[in-house]
Amino acid sequence: MRIFRALLGSAILSGALVVGMTATAQTFKPTVVDADISPLETLWHVRVALNVAALVCRDADETVTIAAYNTLIRRQGVALAAANNAVDARYKAQYGARWQSERERDMTKLYNFFAQPTAQAEFCATAKSVLATIAGVDPGALMAFAQANLPTLEAPFWSPAPQPQTQFADDGHGSTAVVAAAARVQVAPGGF
Repeated sequence: MRIFRALLGSAILSGALVVGMTATAQTFKPTVVDADISPLETLWHVRVALNVAALVCRDADETVTIAAYNTLIRRQGVALAAANNAVDARYKAQYGARWQSERERDMTKLYNFFAQPTAQAEFCATAKSVLATIAGVDPGALMAFAQANLPTLEAPFWSPAPQPQTQFADDGHGSTAVVAAAARVQVAPGGF
């Protein structure tokens, strides 16, 4: 049992379990992504995802990606401003005087979610596809478009759950511990 505690303690301190596990993506989903959000907030989350794409998708198409994002901002500015105001209103109602710091904390989590390097190639391809159509969506249909496409933008970050593996460890004193992993290990800075 001592070896199990030592291994588990080392894994927690290092930020990744390595004994008895196959390395998996360090995918995390902050609470703000799971939140019961309104259609306008959903639109804001889509804008965040596409903003991340414009910032991190560095490939042969990066100028097209950036131009498509800038076109989105120009063409859908009124709807995006309404989405931003809806997010502000929810945070003000929920957190009162500390609404702004709470919003900044959650938006940082949201940006970090979409910036995870584990699935950037797939995310960038998905974001480019969404960007190719969103700027031309009628403003009246934009929230429905966002609700349909937010799960698509999140999907690249959900790899299949790791398969459990078992490893037996002997501490040299006849004690054996079983170290098994049955779930994804989630590691993110700052407790996200």
